[in-house]
Amino acid sequence: MIKKLGVSVLVALGLVSGAFAQTIEWSAGQVGGGWFGQASGMAAMVMKDHPELNIRVVPGGGTANPTKVERNVSQIGTGLDIFLFAAYNGTGIYAGKPHKQLRLIGMSFSDIYIHLVAAKNAPYQDMESLFRKGKDVAIAVTKAGSSDAQTFEYLMDYYGTSYDDLRSRGWKINRVEYSSAASQFGDGVVDYAFVALGTPGAAVVEMLQSRAGGLMPFAPGATAALAKKYGYTAKPFAKGTYNGQDVEVPTLVMATALMANATVPEITIYNVLKTFCEHQSELTSIHASLAVFDCKTAAGSLPAPLHPGAEKYLKEKGYL
Repeated sequence: MIKKLGVSVLVALGLVSGAFAQTIEWSAGQVGGGWFGQASGMAAMVMKDHPELNIRVVPGGGTANPTKVERNVSQIGTGLDIFLFAAYNGTGIYAGKPHKQLRLIGMSFSDIYIHLVAAKNAPYQDMESLFRKGKDVAIAVTKAGSSDAQTFEYLMDYYGTSYDDLRSRGWKINRVEYSSAASQFGDGVVDYAFVALGTPGAAVVEMLQSRAGGLMPFAPGATAALAKKYGYTAKPFAKGTYNGQDVEVPTLVMATALMANATVPEITIYNVLKTFCEHQSELTSIHASLAVFDCKTAAGSLPAPLHPGAEKYLKEKGYL
């Protein structure tokens, strides 16, 4: 059942009466990150086509969102293929707790790249030295519940270390939102930032405009291990993704998926996906990374079952 969760931006502007509006909550990413901006723009697109819907976008995270949607705290959520699959099946960080109310709206609403940004004057310039030998390191990592933070934990596990071990070596690990990570990097509070964003990530653009630095390549061993164990995809940052980056830089990628609770009405999800498919060419005006979305392959892989509304629309279009 859809919750009445408050007044959306649309209602606040007086463009549609709250008495006739169906309000749903969309859990996106942290404020200042790509997902929050994408969800806000995409929600506005849906509400323009379907003024009977109010979509309230709230902060969330890649690992927290499946549980929020499962519990119907949020009715729609932005997620990642590897964590949606694990949540639905009750594996990995969701071991023993299958999220059987999760349903897929569509896949590949942008590729999310793991960024390890290092200042030019930072003492360690390769991943092996940083994690195995690094002392007195200052780094920004996003808050718990995000895919960024979970990936950082996977990386620590690969290198046989932990938060406690790193702190014992003098590491200062600041758990912050993307905007704070960018300002701390620019101000020299931290020399490194570990974030997962679509490209180009606004926070990373800001970092590299305010201070000399670049992307640290993922070490081959770490790349292979995380791809095999957790399902990440090895894919480099394309040359020229960021200013001053004149070569490809190896990293890991995850695919963005949109999910919904199984109880959300069929017509609601039908209209949500219909809007994205009918305005596919306009999605890049919200964020360049949305260029990878193609309605024809929205159900190309199924980390969780399709929501009936999405299934109905894709069948009507001949994509299933």
